[in-house]
Amino acid sequence: MNYEMDWSAVWAQAPQLAKGLWFTLQISFTAYVCAAVLGLVIALLRLSPIRLLSMAAFAYTQFFRAISIYIYIIWIYFGLTMVTGLELTPFAASVISITLLHSAYLSEVYRSAIQSIPYGQKEASYGLGLGKVRTFLDVVLPQVVVLVVPQLVSQFAMIIKDSAVVALIGASDLMAETVRAANLDYRSFEFYTTAAVIYLLIVIVVSRLGGLLERRLKRSST
Repeated sequence: MNYEMDWSAVWAQAPQLAKGLWFTLQISFTAYVCAAVLGLVIALLRLSPIRLLSMAAFAYTQFFRAISIYIYIIWIYFGLTMVTGLELTPFAASVISITLLHSAYLSEVYRSAIQSIPYGQKEASYGLGLGKVRTFLDVVLPQVVVLVVPQLVSQFAMIIKDSAVVALIGASDLMAETVRAANLDYRSFEFYTTAAVIYLLIVIVVSRLGGLLERRLKRSST
């Protein structure tokens, strides 16, 4: 089979692909911030001396890490709407789905980092008259941030890649625009290759920026 590649089709669809890319970045960043905050809350609940809260947080992490993002997004956008009548936009459903999954993973990252801080530092802070909240905010949290930066960067890259599934519910992200353009121009190889390169470049940029941030934080903490 003689297949002649025509990259001009990609250039012709560049404005739509750019819109899809922007939508992908919006979903990814919003979900990342939500997952990072919720993950920390879940981690603190998991470490709570109140057994009920600890068990609830454990159940949360086990449940949401066990299910595919594919199932989440279909269940939330279609299933939840049918049962509750709550109508979610593709953007909202995408952010909620990605947040639930990745907050569960990040909670374990936070928990491990918090537990790695020597307890003697906390005792010294208590001895100086700092309460538990001040000790966590002023002593523990700054060290935790430095420790978790590599995982946070890695998780953001994973969120960007996972965001490709939002095309399933009609979200106009990069993947959805790629599928539309490929079907319209019958140039699957060109468009899917372009999408793969774009995702790869985003992940490389995120990794490089994360490395710079990690080095800066380590210098400032020494």
